Amino acid sequence: MDTQQLKLLAGLVRGLLQPTHPSLGHGQALDLIAALPGLRNWPEVMAFPDRVAATELDTTSTGRLAFRLKKRFAVDMSPQELLEALSPLCAVVARGAPHIWPSGPVPGVYIATSQKAIDSLLEVYEDATDGALLYAERAGNRWEGSIDLGEYGLWSSGLDRVPSGTLLIVGPLKLDQQSWNDAGERLEMACNHALNAGHRIAVLLDTPTPESVHEDVRLLVTSRPDHTDHDTALIGVVTDNGELEPRTPFARPWPHVELVPTVATADALPASIAGPLRDALADKTSGLLLFGSGTIDDHAAIHLVAASLALTEHVGPAARVMPRHRSTPSKDWDVPEAIRSLPYLPSIESAYAQGYRRIVYTPNYTRSDQLLRVSNDALLISGAYGSDLAQVFMASSRYGGAKDEESLLSRIIAIAAAVDIPTSNGMAAVADLYIANGQDVGALKRFKEVDDFMTAHRLVRWEDELIRLLDAGAVTHEAVKEAFPRSHGIGAFLAEHTANRSGQTS
Repeated sequence: MDTQQLKLLAGLVRGLLQPTHPSLGHGQALDLIAALPGLRNWPEVMAFPDRVAATELDTTSTGRLAFRLKKRFAVDMSPQELLEALSPLCAVVARGAPHIWPSGPVPGVYIATSQKAIDSLLEVYEDATDGALLYAERAGNRWEGSIDLGEYGLWSSGLDRVPSGTLLIVGPLKLDQQSWNDAGERLEMACNHALNAGHRIAVLLDTPTPESVHEDVRLLVTSRPDHTDHDTALIGVVTDNGELEPRTPFARPWPHVELVPTVATADALPASIAGPLRDALADKTSGLLLFGSGTIDDHAAIHLVAASLALTEHVGPAARVMPRHRSTPSKDWDVPEAIRSLPYLPSIESAYAQGYRRIVYTPNYTRSDQLLRVSNDALLISGAYGSDLAQVFMASSRYGGAKDEESLLSRIIAIAAAVDIPTSNGMAAVADLYIANGQDVGALKRFKEVDDFMTAHRLVRWEDELIRLLDAGAVTHEAVKEAFPRSHGIGAFLAEHTANRSGQTS
């Protein structure tokens, strides 16, 4: 490059800034363009022609210009965007060799599923770059040559000044329903750094399905709201030997899933709701099926969820979703055999993308917008704590606004809640059941209105069943109170029942 080329580029920069900084002068533009060769101003350009001659128009030089534009004029453009803007019209913009490790692997995002692979990569990078610095989250921040990315992680503004080709270690990212959106945001940002700054980024992932991690990563990136070409930054894998190895194609088509007959039966459903539920589900292939149980448990109402699999086989293949990463993973398998035998996948989105159309999820870790996106074309089944319909619906809509509540209500096929009460002959179940029947729910704006609506449209009422048990002397008031520990209305119900019995005997 020579000074004449720099003058032409200064004119282009001046044109870029004209809409927002119309008073920018020619001299100021010349001082700005001096950033390309790494000089402070135009007089230094004239004083160091050898420095100018050695300068190439690449992301390293435009990275310096991007920093100067942001600092002096609050103009935020990436090095790659500036490179394209300053390159000749219709020219193919070739990215120069990375500043760090120029002969190394192609810059991009590489995936790892073991800490061993990351640890090996750190050693390989140190040897290949003679100890160049790297930037890392928890997966690599204990390495002697690493700088901790801190609380801002990939959003740290200082990364804009890091030389191209630098190694960034991200993660570990958890792939589960609770962390799905966060993992997508961070993978998208990793792709941005790879595309715009030419960095090599290794991402450590913790997933229940390592065999399909590449497909899940592609799904996460391509389903981001503002996705354009971010997935082109997904290059390959980190091997156990620490090599950044390309994978072509990075992600492959999902394998075809087959319907596996369930081992579940409907026996666990209370007799009062089994028939109506069977009829309601017979012609349904999408929507929300919500179950509640009065028993406080790690897997609330899971026996009812399992039983529903026997009523929904016509919908298609079934899978369940990992709600979160537990400190004791073995608890994930303390479920009925019909649930345990289902594929265990990281998210509703992943299950749907693979072709599963019955998806068992946990509402406590699922956002309402995730339910809304999929429930038009799949049957989503959940279990939650709840001794009545209102509690179950509240658990299913807790991560959404009033508008989401209204939309979720319109997607519900049925809500059932069952409470087990000890009797003189064993255990008895009292149940609440709501089945959607084309009712207009659009006018319901507040939770109290939703509660009143479902209560008024129940097909089965727990109060009716409980009165029969109380009148028959099969259960005591004390047993009822223990079975409904979090019900605010049970005290009033029992008081009214006592009053009515006294009135009948007087």
